[in-house]
Amino acid sequence: MTPAHDAAVPLDTRLCLHTLPTDRRLSAMRDYLAGVIRVDVAPLHADRPLHYRASLRTVPGASWGGAHVGAVCTTRTAQLCKDGQDDLMLLMPSAEALIEQPGREALHLRPGDAALLSQARPMRVSQQAGASWVLRVPHRDVARMLPRLSDAPMLVLRRGTPTLQLLRRFGRLLESDPLRGAASLQLAGRQLQDMLAVVLGQSPDYAAWAEEHSLAAARLRAVQADIAAHLGQGRLGLEWLAARQGLSPRHLQRLLAAHGTSYQEAVRQARLQAAYALLTEPRNAGMSISAIAHTCGFSEASALNRVFKQHYGMTPGEARWGCLNVDSA
Repeated sequence: MTPAHDAAVPLDTRLCLHTLPTDRRLSAMRDYLAGVIRVDVAPLHADRPLHYRASLRTVPGASWGGAHVGAVCTTRTAQLCKDGQDDLMLLMPSAEALIEQPGREALHLRPGDAALLSQARPMRVSQQAGASWVLRVPHRDVARMLPRLSDAPMLVLRRGTPTLQLLRRFGRLLESDPLRGAASLQLAGRQLQDMLAVVLGQSPDYAAWAEEHSLAAARLRAVQADIAAHLGQGRLGLEWLAARQGLSPRHLQRLLAAHGTSYQEAVRQARLQAAYALLTEPRNAGMSISAIAHTCGFSEASALNRVFKQHYGMTPGEARWGCLNVDSA
């Protein structure tokens, strides 16, 4: 829970482990990071003392700060991702780091590089001992300025990216500014968002990434449309679908994984959506639930009933009955 504070001043949080007994350091660090950026943490080297000193400043629209850490691994687990947060994080470590996400190629950061990440997806960051600086902003605010920004970006901004170091220097300057008054706080948040958008807009790494992911998004929509058009056909399978799309099965699996899903889940979702649409269309009132199940590719009505209730919290019959009652009211 965020502690109560004066809304006219920034919220500053700090943690320094060297004053704590060694056996309490890891739990203190976990509590701190769980509260400020919603991640878990573990030392990379269990036989070495854990060192960590950090400060974070929060204003409307942005949180940022620096840290000096030992070699650690921070993890945003699938369970933590259920909190619904999709903030963007710009991570700038002074030492080498490795960033991993399920279904995506790992990112290797060298000193001076930065990574743009999303809290919407699970990730693991393994960082060697050194200093780091981080900026966190709402995805929606930056997406307004960068229309090609995807829902969950993951890319490296290489050392030398225009204005990248300027952004960090500006953030550090704001860390020492009193920032008194609501107007000052809002201005600081907007300026950090604007500067991040400028950094990304000037980055060749982002331009190449956005182009690649725009094509990937278009290809994903084509795959989803193909699945929806062939739900009732027995030949619908991974290899068949990949061949229709001109892809290898492995490439198709990677495409779906990069968007947080799998072939089986994509088909399941398409079948459920098609069944729901048929059930809630009054013109289909004479169509049996068994016929709807077979049309959508389910083996039998009981299979549809089971997954439909798991997903929507009601049976197919209840969905149909509710729709008919609304229309007749």
